[in-house]
Parts: sequence; C-alpha cells; structure tokens
Amino acid sequence: MTKNILDSLPFEGLKTKKLLSNETGSIILISLEKGSELTAHTSPTDASILILEGDVKFKINDTDNVLSKNDLFSFKKNEIHAVEALSNAKLILIK
Repeated sequence: MTKNILDSLPFEGLKTKKLLSNETGSIILISLEKGSELTAHTSPTDASILILEGDVKFKINDTDNVLSKNDLFSFKKNEIHAVEALSNAKLILIK
C-alpha cells in the first residue's frame, strides 16, 4: 500500500514526523505553516534538506537562502541554521 506522506502532516505551525531512523541516520518530514519558524540551532551530523512544497528562507552562517520546491541544500554539522516558512511548506530533513 502506498501513502502520500505530504498528506500526513497539516499546515499548523511547525509539525514533524520521523519517517525513518536507524544507526546510520534519519529522515524527517517537516511541515511549516506560512510565517512559522524553526529557530536557530545546530545539528550533530552533516545534513541535507529537500523542499517538497512551498518556499522557505534557510538561514545559515548569517546568510539567507531562499529555497523552493525541489531545491536541495546540504550543510555541515555544528553550523548554526534556522528555517522560516515564506509560504506553507513541507520539506525532508536527511541526517
């Protein structure tokens, strides 16, 4: 049975759903309602985000990057970063 993962999280502020997690890493679906923000933080591992829907501002090392559907952005561990939804957005975090 297949399931549309985008339908599994509504646009209500910030929502996350772990899709896969094992000893080698994890894949997390993130849903952000327009104007919502994932505040500045660091990751203990290298990571990538893939935008599935909408537009976000990805702030890293004091630089703003506007990312849209199908954009992939990779970054190193311990870099301070944040995400702001410019529109309703869904993305995959791979780490």
